[in-house]
Amino acid sequence: MSTTQERLHVLRKLMHSHQLDYYIAPNSDPHNNEIPPECWSRRPWITGFTGSAGEALIGHEHAYLSTDGRYFLQATNQMGKQFFSLLKQTAYLPKTADWLTANANNSSIGIDPKTISIKRANNLSDKLAKSGSKLIFIEENLIDTCRRHFNQLPELPQSEAFILDQQYTGESCDSKLKWLKTFLSEHSANYLVLNTLDEICWLLNLRAADVENTPLLISYVIVSQNKTYLFTDPQKLNAEVSAYLEKNHITISEYSQFEHHLKRLEGTIILDEQQSSMWIYNLASYNSSNTIIYLPSPIIMKKSCKNKVEQAGARQAHSKDAVAIINFLYWLEQNWRYGITEIDAATKLKEFRLQMPHAIDLSFETKSAFASNGAVIHYDPTAETNKVIDNSSLYLFDSGTQYLESTTDVTRTIHLGEPTAEQKKHYTLVLKGHLALGRAKFPQGTCGEHLDALARVYLWEEGLDYQHGTGHGVGSTLCVHEGPQKISKVSTGVGLKPGMIISNEPGLYLEGHYGIRIENLCLVTDQSTATTPEGNAFYCFETLTLIPYCKALIDITLLTAQEKRQLNSYYQAILSKISPLLSPDVQKWLKQECDIQYVTQHDHATSLESVDALI
Repeated sequence: MSTTQERLHVLRKLMHSHQLDYYIAPNSDPHNNEIPPECWSRRPWITGFTGSAGEALIGHEHAYLSTDGRYFLQATNQMGKQFFSLLKQTAYLPKTADWLTANANNSSIGIDPKTISIKRANNLSDKLAKSGSKLIFIEENLIDTCRRHFNQLPELPQSEAFILDQQYTGESCDSKLKWLKTFLSEHSANYLVLNTLDEICWLLNLRAADVENTPLLISYVIVSQNKTYLFTDPQKLNAEVSAYLEKNHITISEYSQFEHHLKRLEGTIILDEQQSSMWIYNLASYNSSNTIIYLPSPIIMKKSCKNKVEQAGARQAHSKDAVAIINFLYWLEQNWRYGITEIDAATKLKEFRLQMPHAIDLSFETKSAFASNGAVIHYDPTAETNKVIDNSSLYLFDSGTQYLESTTDVTRTIHLGEPTAEQKKHYTLVLKGHLALGRAKFPQGTCGEHLDALARVYLWEEGLDYQHGTGHGVGSTLCVHEGPQKISKVSTGVGLKPGMIISNEPGLYLEGHYGIRIENLCLVTDQSTATTPEGNAFYCFETLTLIPYCKALIDITLLTAQEKRQLNSYYQAILSKISPLLSPDVQKWLKQECDIQYVTQHDHATSLESVDALI
């Protein structure tokens, strides 16, 4: 097995042969996968850091890793500190360009054009030019060459594609293609080029397993008025899928033929400059008479606003998710005394999840974190860090499932013993922000950044905060992180719209002690009874997740009457919808967890006698 020192030595020899002063290794791959398949997992290979966000900058004397606040602790623990320095980002944009501008005048900086978007490539080139530096596109990925040198470069994934039936998608492939061709006509364009896999799979109603925990097919698509071309490995397409594609007038070509085909196009080509790579731009511009139009892919917004079938599927998926997680919580409470580790718990939770009907995979590897490990925001247990879960501290788990009906994501933090007053206070402050965001009502046009403070204000009052966004979009049997919507301090300008699914997940992380995060998924819905004076609609959130919070960690004295009523209503929904799906022993446990003493007659909330009637 090669060491970090050996890998950097080989890479620097390659940089020297290309006359490069620096080489950038982004986390991205040719298809914008958040977690690239192993064959394109370059930055983790060269740095040792496995988080989903971050970029490496390698110079001849030293190297740097840029990542955001979610990963400061993880990056510090994983990267070789004698070889890499951490560049701490204050937002989700790498600090690579800022560092180069300040520290590397008149330098040559290399990058693989398949790993950088058109927009970022142009912005980076402009920034570097101010200090006399130049961005150089090298189609040979130098880290791939290093991996071949050490015989550590895997082949492309080889999963089998399958059709996601219209009973789950709510719209046929033919209908989506007709809509997309209308879009081409509206912009007087001949072609639209797609490289982002969730857009391609959504458009064609296909799924596969080429990306870990995400049902995607490695492919490119070119749509024209007359034809649609799918570039992928034909061996992944069985007879049923091939016939389906032929029926929808989709021509199948080898993945490797995309480059040749794109270079031969003539006419007006639409590219999304934030999604399409610089490599794609160079190919599309090969014919100098072509016109390139930069437009956001229309699929992004349409995909994010789930239709009625997809919304119903999300509710079904979350009911199944609730059964799996409630069974897991009951199991953990009964068995933790026998020496259950973080990895044991994650393995058992996966077992419960994949037992559910139509579960095809996890939506990401479970973040199973006890005590101080919970303070590492996106912690993944390893053999070296694996803790035994007991009743001395907090246990945080973040997990999700890919169902045929939808994609789920939920986080809960629990305590199996008697929490301290400080732990209860911290948990309740996070819960108060979570509840405030969950009950928000907001006018049409409201963006996620306008709501973010609702989840943080109770922490801010105590001088506390968390270094991640409050909410991300979620796909329908697609990516667990989906845009364009999010709830964050970072401005997006994207209004929340009915049909969008978004997470609600404030947290708190105390290094060396514990972490707290509470996450539900929510569906944006239209409050049709209310409008602004200008006639704009009001929207609100329908909570999809149906799993109780940790009773032991809630400080009742910190809750308002409104919050108590909100909890009571939520627990009634859990008991009425989920309890009938559980065994008698688990039903009894669930009733105890939902037997909240927070509600009083003075609060005008339903009494526990009526809760008894629900189960």
